Amino acid sequence: MRRKSLLNKMILFGSVISILPVLIIGLFSYIQSSKQVQERVNQAELQYVRQLNANIEQVLKTVDHTLTNLAESRVMEDALYSVMSAPNFQLYNNLKSEITHLQSFDTKVEDVIIVNKQRNWLIKNSGIKRLNEHPDERTYLDKFELIHNTSWLLVEKNSYKDAISSRSCPYMISLVKKLPNITINKYALAIANIPACSIAELITDGEGQEEIIVLNEEQRIVLHKDSAMIGKPLSSHPVYGAEMSFDGPSGQLQAMYDSRPYTVTYYKSTFNGWTYLSVVSIDQLTEESRQIGWLTLGISLFIMILSILFVLLGTNKLYTPLKRLVKAIEGRDSGSEVSPRNEVQVIEDHIKHLFNSNSKLESEMRSQVQQVSSLFLHRMLSGSLRDAEIHEKMNYFGFQPHWQQMAVLAIQVDTLENTHYESKDLELLLFAMLNISEEVIPKKNRLPVILMDRSVVVVAGYKEESWQQVEEPFYQLTELVKHLITRYLGLSASIGISAPFQEMKYASRAYEESLEALTHRIRLGKGIIVPFSSLHSGKPSVAFEYPARIEHDLIQAIKLAEQEEAVLLLSNWMAEAINQIQLPDHYQLSLVRLLNRLLLLGQEAGIALGKSGTYRMSLYEEVLALHVSGEIEDWFKGKLIMPMLQQFAERRHSQDQKLSERIIDLIQNHYDFEFTLEDCAVRLHYNASYLSSVFKKETGYTFSEYLASYRLHIAKQWLTETDMTVKEIAERLKYNNSHNFIRAFRKQEDMTPGQYRSQYSSL
Repeated sequence: MRRKSLLNKMILFGSVISILPVLIIGLFSYIQSSKQVQERVNQAELQYVRQLNANIEQVLKTVDHTLTNLAESRVMEDALYSVMSAPNFQLYNNLKSEITHLQSFDTKVEDVIIVNKQRNWLIKNSGIKRLNEHPDERTYLDKFELIHNTSWLLVEKNSYKDAISSRSCPYMISLVKKLPNITINKYALAIANIPACSIAELITDGEGQEEIIVLNEEQRIVLHKDSAMIGKPLSSHPVYGAEMSFDGPSGQLQAMYDSRPYTVTYYKSTFNGWTYLSVVSIDQLTEESRQIGWLTLGISLFIMILSILFVLLGTNKLYTPLKRLVKAIEGRDSGSEVSPRNEVQVIEDHIKHLFNSNSKLESEMRSQVQQVSSLFLHRMLSGSLRDAEIHEKMNYFGFQPHWQQMAVLAIQVDTLENTHYESKDLELLLFAMLNISEEVIPKKNRLPVILMDRSVVVVAGYKEESWQQVEEPFYQLTELVKHLITRYLGLSASIGISAPFQEMKYASRAYEESLEALTHRIRLGKGIIVPFSSLHSGKPSVAFEYPARIEHDLIQAIKLAEQEEAVLLLSNWMAEAINQIQLPDHYQLSLVRLLNRLLLLGQEAGIALGKSGTYRMSLYEEVLALHVSGEIEDWFKGKLIMPMLQQFAERRHSQDQKLSERIIDLIQNHYDFEFTLEDCAVRLHYNASYLSSVFKKETGYTFSEYLASYRLHIAKQWLTETDMTVKEIAERLKYNNSHNFIRAFRKQEDMTPGQYRSQYSSL
C-alpha cells in the first residue's frame, strides 16, 4: 500500500482549508473579547490607584501645609532666634501651642520636633532639651545633609534612642523642613512624624482583591496593609522582580510568580515622588474571558465537524476518475514492484522517464565540447599546433569566421592592494572578467574567451581588409571592457593588444606580443590599454643610467632619521628610474639594486628587517611581482624605509635625551655660579649650537630660560625655609642686583619675594 494516497491528501487539504478560517475567526473573537475585558479591568485598576493616591496625598498635603504655616509663623520666627532659657518660657508655651494644633485627627501627626542647631535646643512632645545633650543629636544633625529643603522620609522608630512615637508601628513617615525659609544658611529643622500604619489604614480594598503597595524614591515599601512589609525593599516582594522598573508617570506591567500571571499597575506621584502600586492576579480578572472562550470553542468545534463531513463526501466523488487512470498505468507495469508513491507521482515518473535519457546525453555532449574547444584554443595560443591542425580543429568546432584582420587581447588585474579582495579571490575575479568580455565583444567578432595563466585572453577579428577600418571601433570595445571591470568589480585592469595579423597560425606570436605589451605597465602606470604596435615606435635604445646620486642622498636621509626628506628622495628616485628605462628589464635591475643597498644598510645598522634565509628571497619576489610604480614606491616605503627611519629616530632620540639630562644635571649643580651654555659645551665636548638645539627640542626651553626658572625655584625654597635676605639670595643666584631679582620674581609669581615669604613661610 502507498504511504499517502492522493485521496488522503485531498481530504487533508480540504479539511485544513475549511477548518482554518473557523479557527482564525474563533481565535480572533476570543482574543478581542479578552482584550476588551482586560483593558476595562486595567482602566479600573489605574483609576483605583489614582484615587488612592489622591486620598493619601490629601492627608500628606494637609500635614505639609500645616507645618509650612508653623514654620512661617511669628512664633517660630521668634523661637529660632532665641536660646529658650527661663525668661523665654512664654515663647516656649506659644510654640508648644502651635505644635499642638498640628497634631490633629486629620493630619494623623503623632509627634512634632523642632531642632535649632544654632541655639542648641530641641523641642518635642516630651519637652525642651539641649541638642548637644540629646542622645539622638547625630541623627538630627544628619538631616541637615538632605538635598532638598522639604523631604519625606521613611524612618525606623528603633533608630531613635529617645522614643518618637507611642504606637506599635515600627516605622514613621517624617516630613522634614529646613529652616529658616528666607535664608540660604539653614540651621533649624521642623519635623512632623506620622506613624506609617495610620496612613496605611487609608488603603481600602478595590474590585479585584488587589494588593496595594506604596514606594518611596529608594524603592522601599512605605505603606502596606501588612505592617511587617513596611521598610522592606521592593525586590523582597515575591511578585516584583529585581529587574522591574517604572519608567513612565503611570502604566501597567506584567509579572510572573509561581507560574501565575499578575498585572502590576503603577502611578508616580508628582508631590513627593512616591510610587503607588497595585498587583492583581490575572486569573481572577479574566473569569469572564474564559466563559467567552468556552462558548467560542464549542461553536467552532460544531462548524469544523460539519466541514469535515462535507469534505469527505465531495472528495470521494472527485477522486473516482483519477483512480481509474492510475489502475490502467499500473496494469501495464504489473511485473514491477509497487513503490510507495501517490497517484500523481506515478503518472509524473512515467512521463519523466521518456525524456530523461535524451536530456542527460545532450548535456554531457555540450559540456565535453566546451572543454575540448577551450583546450584547443590553449594549445593554439601556446604554439603547440601546426597550421594544418589549426584549420582542421577550427572546422571541427565550427569556428569559421572568415576574418581578414585579427588581434589578441590579454586582460590582467593590475593589483589587489587597497581593495576588499584577497589573493584567493583572483580566480573568481578572472571568471567575472571573462563574462564581461563575452558580453561586450560581439560573438561574431571573437572566438570563445579563455583563461590562460592569470590572463583573460580574447582572439578577436573583423572581415574588413584593412586594420585602419576597424582600429577605432576595436579600441572603443577595449575601453568599454576596462570601464565595466572597474565599475562592477572595483578593480584596476590593463589590456595588452597584439599587432594585427591575418592568419590564425600567427595567433601564438600575437598572444606573446599582448603579454609583452602588458609588461610596460611599470613605466606607463596601471589601468592602461597598451597596443604592441605603439611600443618603441622605431626609436633607438638609450643606455641606462642608474640614479646613484639620489640613492646616496636617500641612504643619508635614512641614517639621519629625516622622514620627509627620505620620502621625497624615494619619489625622486622612482621618477628618475622611470625616465631612464626603455625596457621593463632595466627597471627590475634598478629595483634589485636599490633593495640590495637598503638591506645592506639595515644589516650594517643591526636593524632586523625580517627573518633570515628565505625571507630575503621573498622580498625580491614581492617587489618583482609588482607592476605599477606607485605600488612599488609604497612597498619600499612600508616594508623597508619607514621601519629603518623609526629605528634610527629612536636611537637618535635616546642619545639626545641622555645629553639633555646631563645638561640639566650641570645646571642643578652650578646654578649659583656664572654658568653659561659655552661652559656646558666645554664640559660635554659638544658644539654649543648643537647643544642648544638638542636641549630646546627635548625640554621645550632654551638653556637660559631653564637656568632662570631653576634659580627662581631655588629662590622660593630659600625664602620659605631660610632666613636669608632678598639681597643675599639675589647675590647667591648671580643676579646683577636685587632689583633685577625682584623684577624677575614678580614677573613669574605676580608678587614680590617679600610677599611670597610672608604668605608661604608658615606653611
